[in-house]
Amino acid sequence: MPAGLELHMFTSGTLVFSGFEVPVPFFLLRHPQGNVVVDGGNPLAVARDPRAHLGPLADVFEVHMTEDDHCVAQLQRIGADPAAITHVVQTHLHMDHTGALGHFPNATVIVHERELEAARAAQPFENGYVRADFDRDDIDWQPIAAGHDLFGDGTIRLIETPGHSAGHMSILLSLEQTGAVLLTADAADNRAQWQGRMEPRGIASLQDAMSSIELLRQVAAEHDAMVVHGHDPKNWAAVSEPSSYR
Repeated sequence: MPAGLELHMFTSGTLVFSGFEVPVPFFLLRHPQGNVVVDGGNPLAVARDPRAHLGPLADVFEVHMTEDDHCVAQLQRIGADPAAITHVVQTHLHMDHTGALGHFPNATVIVHERELEAARAAQPFENGYVRADFDRDDIDWQPIAAGHDLFGDGTIRLIETPGHSAGHMSILLSLEQTGAVLLTADAADNRAQWQGRMEPRGIASLQDAMSSIELLRQVAAEHDAMVVHGHDPKNWAAVSEPSSYR
């Protein structure tokens, strides 16, 4: 297995919806060929004025976030220079996953082509998309059409998991000491969805969302992976200490 991949885990505050307060994770992957931010969590504008940025979504999602919770501020505290980020991987483009966009000037942004198309086609604030997050000229998009091995060495593999959104992706990491880590993102928000006790949030397609969870269960079993869910307080507390893995 190629050596050198590091996983660093962060949360950019919390969201309250449907009576539950949940973490909003993002991740830094340090790889010999580049530094990768996954999602970026909540946008900085949400910390400043959530209603101005989120519009009617502010009636659905209560955001608990300060400017110090934004991905750039947190990465700078561990010595990660925004100019040194080479890639941003978007599992999808909903409003709580777009905090990195526009903040890393040298980064290529990897997103599934179906996801970018769906976000651009959505009406303002429809299905969790906030146009101001992604409709901008300072993003170097690299849309992909299928699963993707980011550096060609098997350490960061993007897996198509549509259903929650049209072009949702999950991420399988291969770490030298820890082994496999599966970032489900919102394909499986929590353990109850993972275990089949709750339906996934299949905003684009419930059938696809259920098929994606089944695929991810198979991937996790095949690789004996540590599973990190999208928005699960108990799971996050268990896996985010320690906050970094090698």
